[in-house]
Amino acid sequence: MAASATTFYASFEGRLYTFDVAGRELWQSPYGHYNASPMYGRTAPLVMEDTLYTLGNEPDGKGTLQALDPGTGRLRWSFSPGGWLSPPAASDGHVAVSSTDHLHCLDAATGKQRWRLRGDGAGFPGGPAIADGVVCAVDGRMYLAGLDVKTGSTRWHVSGGSTGAAGLFQAQCSIAPDGDTVYVHSTSGLWAVSARDGKVRWSGTTAGGLTRVVPSGPFVYAAGTGGVSAIAAGNTAWTVPVPHWASGGDHPLALADGALTFTTNGRVSSVDATSGTPRWTAAVKDYAGEDVPLSNAAAAARIVCVLAKDEAAADDTGNKHGPVDHLYAFPA
Repeated sequence: MAASATTFYASFEGRLYTFDVAGRELWQSPYGHYNASPMYGRTAPLVMEDTLYTLGNEPDGKGTLQALDPGTGRLRWSFSPGGWLSPPAASDGHVAVSSTDHLHCLDAATGKQRWRLRGDGAGFPGGPAIADGVVCAVDGRMYLAGLDVKTGSTRWHVSGGSTGAAGLFQAQCSIAPDGDTVYVHSTSGLWAVSARDGKVRWSGTTAGGLTRVVPSGPFVYAAGTGGVSAIAAGNTAWTVPVPHWASGGDHPLALADGALTFTTNGRVSSVDATSGTPRWTAAVKDYAGEDVPLSNAAAAARIVCVLAKDEAAADDTGNKHGPVDHLYAFPA
């Protein structure tokens, strides 16, 4: 799931369905989001700089990045360098994406590759970020590289003090609202780095996980093995333990209207973004009353949407050509 200000994007089995906040279908597209790669955890479509990005990571190891018009679903361009692709990052006319072997920088308008870099013999297996003219990406040797967005030349190279085998670092990078701080989130923990000079501002192991964190104001929100946490300047402000977290710990988080929303199998939960105080929890069951797998949550215009694999025997008009899955909407 993904959302813009007034539109929800639901990708199911490689096809993209779009709805307005009243639940009316707007259009469908064959360029949906499909991720069979185990390298990057759960990923979702992304709306960045007036472009909707979807990934097509096929089971055979081929990956395609697709750039769509968010209003019509029209394909603007696609990029298939070989190998699975990470979630992309976009800023100021540039798009960065990691493949199995390389870090790629593309022109956001055309998808044309401007440069690619293999790294120090181990590639860049993590998801990149772009801030202040710098592409930030973790390489397979546990180092965060800061690369000039125009040329790919190295500006700085720093260790975050993480542990793990080279080539297995499943790190996702995110950018703070100030446009300078890069947050690196992995199974080893979370660390904050200056995009300008690579200086490590703080690091910790309070929130290991495989999805990008959500920076907002003084907090960084992260999904990890212990639940959902808010971190301020390296210190945990609050943590919400989540039952059955193994079924949702790698789902991207949704932040909107002062609330943080997350999903596990059969449950959608919302907590206050400042205090972590629970707001509401909704159960989603199948026809037999069992918990069902849910997508990540997406929030827009005080509505929260999730895609549920509930496999109903009939669709909403009574036609029995199922199984049929549903999109659920809840008041934020």
